[in-house]
Amino acid sequence: MPRFVVQFAPTIPRAPRTRASTQPRFASAGAGSASGVGHREDIDWLRAIAVLSVVAFHFEAPAIFGGFVGVDIFFVISGYLITGIIAAEIGAGRFSFVQFYERRGRRLLPALYAMVAFAALPASQDMLGSERAEFFRSAAAVVTFTSNVFFWQQSGYFDHAAVEKPLLHAWSLAVEEQFYLVLPIVVWAVLLIARGRRLALTFTLALLAAGSFALGLLLMREGASASAFFLSPPRAWEFLLGSLVAISGLRAPRPGLARRGARALSLLLMAVPILALRPGPGFPGVDALAPCLGAALFLWSGAGVANVPRSPLSPLGVAAFFGRISYSLYLWHWPLFAFARFAKPGLALDGWERVALFALTVAVATLSWRFIEQPFRHRKLAVTPRAAFGLAALASLLLLAGSGVGLLRAGAVSDADRAAQRLDAYNAYDMKPVYRYGTCFTTPDGRVPEDCLRPVPGKTNLLLWGDSFAAHYYHGLKAELDPDTVNIMQASQPTCMPTFNAETQGVAACRALAAQMRDYFAAHRPDLVVMSADWLEDARSPRFAGMVRDLRSTLSRLSDAGIPVVLLGPSVQFRARLPSMLARATLRGMASDPVAFVRSDIFALDQAMQAALSTSEGLSYISILSAVCENGRCPLTVGDVPLSFDHAHLTAAGSQLVMAWIAPLLLPKTTELSSRQQADDRTHQAGGEGARDD
Repeated sequence: MPRFVVQFAPTIPRAPRTRASTQPRFASAGAGSASGVGHREDIDWLRAIAVLSVVAFHFEAPAIFGGFVGVDIFFVISGYLITGIIAAEIGAGRFSFVQFYERRGRRLLPALYAMVAFAALPASQDMLGSERAEFFRSAAAVVTFTSNVFFWQQSGYFDHAAVEKPLLHAWSLAVEEQFYLVLPIVVWAVLLIARGRRLALTFTLALLAAGSFALGLLLMREGASASAFFLSPPRAWEFLLGSLVAISGLRAPRPGLARRGARALSLLLMAVPILALRPGPGFPGVDALAPCLGAALFLWSGAGVANVPRSPLSPLGVAAFFGRISYSLYLWHWPLFAFARFAKPGLALDGWERVALFALTVAVATLSWRFIEQPFRHRKLAVTPRAAFGLAALASLLLLAGSGVGLLRAGAVSDADRAAQRLDAYNAYDMKPVYRYGTCFTTPDGRVPEDCLRPVPGKTNLLLWGDSFAAHYYHGLKAELDPDTVNIMQASQPTCMPTFNAETQGVAACRALAAQMRDYFAAHRPDLVVMSADWLEDARSPRFAGMVRDLRSTLSRLSDAGIPVVLLGPSVQFRARLPSMLARATLRGMASDPVAFVRSDIFALDQAMQAALSTSEGLSYISILSAVCENGRCPLTVGDVPLSFDHAHLTAAGSQLVMAWIAPLLLPKTTELSSRQQADDRTHQAGGEGARDD
């Protein structure tokens, strides 16, 4: 994100205003303004908070679940500084659109264009043909300041393919550039019409901010969260919030308790979402208010505070350093992370690798700041405005031409690329018919239709209950069990653990399903209940003990009703999306290693669940991993079909392969199954369903 050194000359004598004047006079902005102050070291600290939050989130640092809000903090900073600059220059009678856009070009384009050019080199080697084509289209979008629109049309920020788009982070720069195109015109026009009255500008910007925020809420209510996330109009309120702080004229808090309290509150407003907010379709909306208000409060409370000489190695000195390189750090961190992942067979970096990558990113960002940003900003290169605009135009044309060449070359694919693309196509796998989506899985109100729970007289009535990790077994059960003797019922909702205590999950759909199941079991007695869920997610620290308590309570009620239960342990889970991992390995001609692909923590969870639930009455615990993964080596494919279409959810072929091992253990019902019996009793081997890839 851009960093700006604010330098004003508010004491320059002004010519008397006459009727012929075309430059509106801007009244003094007061202590709360961005005008009238020099470089503020505390803004570098705020930039450091923003950029390190984003980098930590993208590098998967522990506990930084909402680090993506650092982008929103950057937006507030940009609105604050740019509006202060424009207003002060208009007030001094020296504002120039040409000079403004020259400064923006010098600030943004050199490092951005260098990053895009360097990223194109590994993109030509480490990406699939379709991905290369998308990369070069996105590069063209970066040059034309439309990358936010491009990625909005492609997919969501938090979707599976996000980490496979090396230029995805440029969406925020496009939003910022679009804001810069509009804001100077708005500020200049309002002050001209209102004859320099600050109140008119404040009212106009506040009205625009309210409209922008309302538009974002409307889009999210209509299910268009991607539009609210990527597009400029619903994001403009974040910039305008900073703008309002810059021109409000509100006096900053006095030194002492008031200022310290304001600073503490601002840090709290930012820290809570950085540490606790989760990515998803609920953002930005109301969830973006806290970090933006925190950033605005931080900026306001620091106005008029003198800079203090300090050691570069002091905590605040280090923070200031990261603030200074924040733009280059933001630019380079994402493509470096994306291509580092591509170099790993499992598409996932270990902890020490992420630490090393962060150090490398800081080094690259420092070089970018020192040798690319600074020379252009301080006119050591492209000294005149004409040279700056000419060089920017030439660089833009070269990048557009290079993108065109890259697109043409992306059309020529090798046999390995075609094989990789066939695997990669499973990232778009249609799971709806396999999971009974919209009927017995994922319904609007959380309840499943009666047809999903209707027993059939004269048959063994088996009820599959849980979340998507229950739904993905339906196809395999249907294929492996005799439909003439077994009736499979299904009650499943996303993220809903199969317990009667779903209130603890805090999801309305889960509460509705839990209530429905309480009523159902009060009136019906299935021959067997098979429970499954994403236990790895449900058991995340510190929730394991609560999950076990909920399961024990539910199992006790079912046991008292005489209903036997089989609980399926953790499913095979991979370190990243399995089709993507298989495609990368194929593209490089590498062998697919199950040990490198499969998450190791699922095996420990399986053992912990067996130990915690082994004494539950009426329960048979079946370890999926013991049955399917021989010596810890899990199957990756069924023939040429990936076992899962993402990190864990089974394809139809994968479901049938897993249930070929598990279904014989379900009927006849018994409470004496053990992991050893499952491992020894492999009545169905992978060879009959497709070779096991181990």
